Parts: sequence; structure tokens; C-alpha cells
Amino acid sequence: MKNLKISALLLALIASLGFSSQAQTFKRGDKILNAGIGLLYFGVYANAEFAIEDNIGIGPMVGYTHYSSGGLVGYGDYSYGQFRVGARGAYHLGDVLNLGDDSIDPYVAVGAGLLFDRNNYTYNTTTGNVTYATRTTIFINPRAGARFPLGNNLSGFGEVGWGASWVTAGVSFGF
Repeated sequence: MKNLKISALLLALIASLGFSSQAQTFKRGDKILNAGIGLLYFGVYANAEFAIEDNIGIGPMVGYTHYSSGGLVGYGDYSYGQFRVGARGAYHLGDVLNLGDDSIDPYVAVGAGLLFDRNNYTYNTTTGNVTYATRTTIFINPRAGARFPLGNNLSGFGEVGWGASWVTAGVSFGF
């Protein structure tokens, strides 16, 4: 319920800022900082994107996801936390799709890096509690999304794909 309240607050904030007709094409030299929250599971996500060519950006990324079952009836308690750090590349599709509307910036992205995963599962059986602990692994993080203008150097964005959550929304700051 807390996640739903945070998501509703973020959407209300975005709606209250108002839209502008600022062009969103992603050109060489552009720099963007994205910060978002997961809408299906609690998660926070941030990345910086630097346009190395028109429509192509790269940069660092970081994210954290947490989930807790609060006790699955008949199955015990389960929770996990995932922290990921890595790099991300994005291709902005505005020129390819020729939408006729420069205010929307659709893109596809893929990130890669290290995932630090902590799973805790406790199941009360006659043999005792079973707990699964931590692991570190490499991840690949495919995503698709779009940015839309909210003001000068400020945009909203939405993404789908594996990351802080399967659905992420947030704000982008141009700098």
C-alpha cells in the first residue's frame, strides 16, 4: 500500500508541473540524469546518460529493489533485496520512428553489471528453519521507455523491462 501511495504522489507531482512543447530529440552532447521508482515492487533506480552520437547514449546506472511477502500463508516468510550497479546504453528511436512529434522521446536500452542479491526465506518445518542468503552475479537489463517534457530541462519518463521493477516511472533532468 505504501508503494501505491508513493506512486500516486509521484504521478500527481508530474501532472501538476504541466507540459511544454520543448523538443526532446537526443543529440550528441546532451546529458540526462534519470531517477525513478518501481511501480510493481518497491525499487529505486537512477542512471546518467551522455549522448556520444545523435540518438545514442551511454552512462552509469544503479538500482535497488526490495520485496517482502509478510508471510505467505502456509509457506513462511520471504523477502529479497537486490542492489545492482553497472553501465547502460540507449538508442533513441525518435528519428527512426518519425513520429512527427518531437516532444516524445522513445528509446530502448540495455544495462549490464553486477547484481548483489539477498534472499531470505524462512519455512517452519519439523527440520527447522531454512534460510537462503546472498549471491553476486552478472546481470543484463533490457528496457524500453519514453520521455516526455514537463518543463525546461525536466521530463517525465516511463520504462518497462527488468530493473528496479518491471514498470518504472520517474523524472529526467537535463544538465
